[in-house]
Amino acid sequence: MFKRLLQISIVLALIVVILGAYTRLGDAGLGCPDWPGCYGQLTVPDVADGTKIEGYERPLEAAKGWKEMVHRYAASTLGLVILILFVLALRGKPKYHQPMTLPSFTALFVMLQGAFGMWTVTLLVHPGIVTTHLVGGFVTTVLLAWLLLNQGRPSITYRHVLKRHKSLVLITLAVLSLQIVLGGWTSTNYAALSCGEEFPTCLGSWWPTMDFVQALYWGPLGVDYEYGVLENPARAGIQMMHRIGALVTTLLIATLIYLLRGYTHLKSNLLLIGGLLIVQITLGILNVLLSIPMIVAVLHNAVALLLLLSLVALVHKMFKVPA
Repeated sequence: MFKRLLQISIVLALIVVILGAYTRLGDAGLGCPDWPGCYGQLTVPDVADGTKIEGYERPLEAAKGWKEMVHRYAASTLGLVILILFVLALRGKPKYHQPMTLPSFTALFVMLQGAFGMWTVTLLVHPGIVTTHLVGGFVTTVLLAWLLLNQGRPSITYRHVLKRHKSLVLITLAVLSLQIVLGGWTSTNYAALSCGEEFPTCLGSWWPTMDFVQALYWGPLGVDYEYGVLENPARAGIQMMHRIGALVTTLLIATLIYLLRGYTHLKSNLLLIGGLLIVQITLGILNVLLSIPMIVAVLHNAVALLLLLSLVALVHKMFKVPA
């Protein structure tokens, strides 16, 4: 039951991340200006669009409100499942021994993630808060995936991997994680099209006018950040940092696949990582050339998560020594 529930929770976590991306990309982060309800109700009020509801400055946009609320329903369900997993682990239900450290941390982390969901709304989609909330969704999924990997059949024999190759895998995982943060920062600052519909150039140049200081601007709390507040040189700087990060990440993963090709027990993992990388690069380019079509942008988020999970699975296989 514990393993089956873990599998369900990972599917739920993926759905929550996809819904979060859909909500953010649909500019629906403030579709409900309060939390946890929507205009004081548990569902979106059944009134006409544009209605000014007493006590709220924003008039109702039902479509945006429902995007936000469906995301909250899914996230709440995931939180409940994680708490059930914690109770099951506490009662010793996992098939293979699972120390309580990870289930406990996961349960606490999902509560913190809920708080960031609230702050996303109450702090008016501050880019730093929204990016942290996005990264938190990825981290939650990784924690659940690690728990599931721990419930796999233990390896009978330990296959040695060179220390330098292990180090490279960890470096690649760290760089990919940073690239995901940059992707979130690009999205939450509305910088995805700051270079126009151009790739690999930006605004007709290989190195356009950019403001890297403002690109990392955190900004005060209490300001409405919907649609972004940065000037285009700063947004172009964010976009170019994300592109450079994508290039570095691609080169690292390609190097990793090349150097690990001799480990036969890692072949399936490497093929998956390589395939997901190609898909992710394609989606990133199409995002720019096609002006961020919703389906492509949402898939770009989902594949980033799958790529992260595939690397985490590789780390687990390389470092997990059988008891």
